[in-house]
Amino acid sequence: MNRHNFLIGAFVIIIVVIFILPSFMGDSISDLEAVYANAGNSNNNGENVKQVTRLKYLFGLNIFLDYASKIVGVLSLIGILYQFKREQNIKESEFVLHINNEFIKNQDIKRIYAMLEDSKNEGQQTNPFTIKDEMDMANYLCFFETFYPLVNRGVLCIKTIDILAYRYFLAINNRFMQEMLICKPGKETAWKDLYSLHYKWKKYRKNQVWQEEFDLSRNEKYQEILKLNA
Repeated sequence: MNRHNFLIGAFVIIIVVIFILPSFMGDSISDLEAVYANAGNSNNNGENVKQVTRLKYLFGLNIFLDYASKIVGVLSLIGILYQFKREQNIKESEFVLHINNEFIKNQDIKRIYAMLEDSKNEGQQTNPFTIKDEMDMANYLCFFETFYPLVNRGVLCIKTIDILAYRYFLAINNRFMQEMLICKPGKETAWKDLYSLHYKWKKYRKNQVWQEEFDLSRNEKYQEILKLNA
């Protein structure tokens, strides 16, 4: 975060130097033009020629330095923005890799994943879960619940986490996950971030998700829960 603040500060300084500060300074080009106009009043033609030549040189140099400073400033700005974006992409990739590793290493969550897969394959006809599974089911959901505040603040983009979309919709669009946890009467608001994440993620994927027949948006309180994060 401190590195990001530094880059933002440098960006602001460049903008001030290139576009704002010159407006508070004297116009050196106008000054040179005035001197150039007065140079013709000299009685010494040889001196006049030297003075005019010198002023032309200074005039051209001033223009060159003016444009050169702006070009360097713009290139510096592009470099800062590129570095900022690169660091952000690296952080996002590391985050997703960490989540994926934790998912793989957690045996209880892997067990829930396998049960969700079996439930999908049989068309979600029978409930594979018991009350004893609720804690592990909740932990599975919590892996994805943390995504929403990060996505909402712009720290993480859905494009980066979309690699995990199948695991998310496998759970969020499971009727038994909904009945036992996500849509359980009186408990829906506890999962409001999952509702909001579902809305954003589904929109990003242009409604191309899994188990649409049990899509979370079919819940009668879906729109009401979304308004809690509006």
